[in-house]
Amino acid sequence: MKIKKFLPSALVVLFVMVLTSCKKDDVEKAVILQSVEYRIYDVSGSGVSGTATFTQEDNGSTHVLIELKNTNTAKNPAYIRFNSAAESGAIAITLHACECSISNTTITKLDNGSPITYEGLVVLDGHITIHGVNNEIVAVADIGSNSTN
Repeated sequence: MKIKKFLPSALVVLFVMVLTSCKKDDVEKAVILQSVEYRIYDVSGSGVSGTATFTQEDNGSTHVLIELKNTNTAKNPAYIRFNSAAESGAIAITLHACECSISNTTITKLDNGSPITYEGLVVLDGHITIHGVNNEIVAVADIGSNSTN
């Protein structure tokens, strides 16, 4: 009789163990193929500067890492926009906000749903804008065809 009561509990424990046996390291990590770095400049004496690194990964995505200097711990919204920084332009890609000076975003498409590759990003007529807490632009970087790198 005790075995009949124990069996359902044992099956539940076994089922949970099977479901949780997968590890994070079972997932393949993307291989870096190439990268380009852009310098981020302050706007209107904000003092905010840094770098944006675009990295091509073997899974077809592009990883964008933004590292800022002279910012606080507030979230700083970040965008890739069309045109040069001098011309300004519409938002092409909304990036993850910079938290504690760092933003990590994996990109496969524009905000409108159009696919974009690493090759497309590094020739894009575009720029990056970093915004302050009052949504003012505090730093920019010309990217793609506008870059002087």
